[in-house]
Formats: sequence, structure tokens, C-alpha cells
Amino acid sequence: MKKMLFINSTKSGKSELNIKNEEIINIYKSHGRLSDIQVVNTEYKGHIGKIINDFKKEDIEEKIAIILGGDGSLNELANNAYASDIKIGLIPTGTGNDFAKNFNYRNFKIEDTLDYYTKPIDLIRINDKICINIASLGFDTQVLKKAYDLLDENPKLGKKAYIRSVIHNLLHVSYENLYFDLEKIDGSRLKFNGDFLISAICNGSFYGSGFNPAPDTKIDDGYLNLVLAKKIPYPRLIPLVIKYKKGVHQNSKYLSQILVKKGTISSKNGFIGNIDGEIFSCKEIKFEILPAAIDWVYFKK
Repeated sequence: MKKMLFINSTKSGKSELNIKNEEIINIYKSHGRLSDIQVVNTEYKGHIGKIINDFKKEDIEEKIAIILGGDGSLNELANNAYASDIKIGLIPTGTGNDFAKNFNYRNFKIEDTLDYYTKPIDLIRINDKICINIASLGFDTQVLKKAYDLLDENPKLGKKAYIRSVIHNLLHVSYENLYFDLEKIDGSRLKFNGDFLISAICNGSFYGSGFNPAPDTKIDDGYLNLVLAKKIPYPRLIPLVIKYKKGVHQNSKYLSQILVKKGTISSKNGFIGNIDGEIFSCKEIKFEILPAAIDWVYFKK
């Protein structure tokens, strides 16, 4: 016996996909599979955790939880489903939908969920949290924080909030003085410190509503791509930000990439960062790759 639980995150932002619960129910009913599914709405902050904890208790052979939401809702699902028998998937109905860019959702329709397969993907542990996509410190988090402020003022801005935030932060550039202690994929240890504009720990390829820091990364390769941006002369900054968004920055002398298994990033002054778009502040993070940590649901087309 199997069950596919569709969780509709009602707090997710504006998206190209606008899928109603009734649409899911009608499609499965028309295929004689209504008994295979359950469709629920989130009603408050943290509700995904309650829904998943209840799902864990059910005596079902195959449990699948599909989130209809954005990167934040997906992160909440991953944190609650990790280390259980629940397989997870995504229908991207959020604002940024960055993790969704690792897959092909072009012309997506609910019928696509009728036929699927599962495959393990990696996760990242950041201190006591789980990250499914990217955790980062510095300029990109400042952009994210300002974008959230703009969306609070005017939710209709959607993705335009990120563009306005980039422009604002380019006029107020700051650097973080950071210390790194890393374990590379060959097992060797690397330590260094300096001033950095961006430090991005990447499992997926996209974040910040379409920026592409690690175009070569894969979500099931068993290691992390740590992307670093050093101090950049201001005249070169805007052209490099454009290249960074497009994922064509690899040859820049101001950016580097290190393939790592785990590490520590710290600062005497503290810093702000984000895990899948959720902003935090601290003086140190410990991170590590969790290979093949959760089963992902791929929809066949």
C-alpha cells in the first residue's frame, strides 16, 4: 500500500504555477486512484512539521510527501522528513523556486505525478539544521534580506523584489572577514582566512531567484561545491554579478570553487547567512555533506 500526501503551502509567494487542491483530487479521481492520495493545506507556521510527524505514524508501505510551495517550504519538509521512511518531492509554487531549477518542470501538469520514480539525493547539515539546496553568507544574504523587506512592503513585486535588492546592495557593498577550516573531497585539510563578498555552500545549482553560483554541481554527487568571492574592484563588480547570475563566472580570478565534504566557517564579529532562504545570524557554522540522505520523487513525462 502507498500514499502520496500533497501539502499545499498556503504561505508561498506568487508563482507561474497555480494549482488548486480540487485539480489534484479530480485528476486522481479520473484515474481511479483517489484512495492513493491525501491533500492538505498548511494553516500556520510550523504546520508542515505537524503534518509530517502525523504521516510518520501511519502504517503504510510507501510514504510520499509532495510539497506545493517554494524553497522555504521544501526546506521545512526536508528537515522534518529526514531520517524517516518518507520520500519527498516538489511542485514549485513559490516565488524563487530555485531548487526546482535542478529539474525540468517545463509544461508541468498534475498528471505528471501519476508516474514517478525515486532516487536518493544529498543533503547538507548546517549546525543542527538540514539544507537541501544552498547555504550562503555575505552579499547574497544581504540581497535576500532586502528582498524580503521589499516583499513585506509590497507582496505583488514577486521576483522584481530580488532585482531591486541587488541594485540596492550594489550601492552598499560590504565584506565578511571569515576563517575557513575545510576537509576537501580527497580527505586533505585546508585552512585560510580573509575578506569575502560571498561564501556559498552548494548542493544545488541555483539560489536567490535564479543566480547560478555552481553550474556544475549535482544533487547526488556526494560532495559540496564551496563558491567564494574575494574583494572585487567596484568597476568589475556589476559585470561579475551579471556573470554570476548566468553561471558563466568560472574563469574570474575573483571567484574560486573548492570541492569539500565538510568544514567550519567562523568570524569573530559574527555574520548573517541563509539556509535555503531562511536567514540566521551566528559566529560559526559547521557543515557537512549527507550523501544519499533522502529519497527524491522524480516525475516521469
